[in-house]
Amino acid sequence: MKHWITAISTLCTLACAYPSAFAAQTSGSGVLTTPQQTESAVPSPSPSHQFEVKSSVQVSRETLREAYQASHDAYTKKLQKYAKCSEADARKAVLGEHPGAKIEEIQLRNIRTNLVYMAIARDDEDKYLVIVDAGNANILMDRRIPTHHERVFANGPDGGRAE
Repeated sequence: MKHWITAISTLCTLACAYPSAFAAQTSGSGVLTTPQQTESAVPSPSPSHQFEVKSSVQVSRETLREAYQASHDAYTKKLQKYAKCSEADARKAVLGEHPGAKIEEIQLRNIRTNLVYMAIARDDEDKYLVIVDAGNANILMDRRIPTHHERVFANGPDGGRAE
């Protein structure tokens, strides 16, 4: 009995410590192969278990930014034909709710398949997240965005209340 417990605990330890040793991949021919570790995927010493990967091809941050912007523009263009109100109508709805505010950003997005405009509006004191229905320009949500200071100190000893 003691031998079985020792054998099982050893196998469990190996399975937890070396998961890639027991993982298998199927190649195009249907043959099972085990993945090979390379020097380029060396774990970093940080506790988050992130890997530092070095590819043979590097892309500049500017190119990545341009690619992201192109994909975002294509996403918006594809969804725009389903919106029944324009971005200008959504801006008007946001400014009607927050007169005198400046709209920092507005984007056509989807929330669980619901097409909406998401806007960030800022007035002299506060910043707001406003979600506008892309079908009829009604405000679906209007929330004040807490400041960094409020988020950091919200759970302080006094419950985040300033005197």
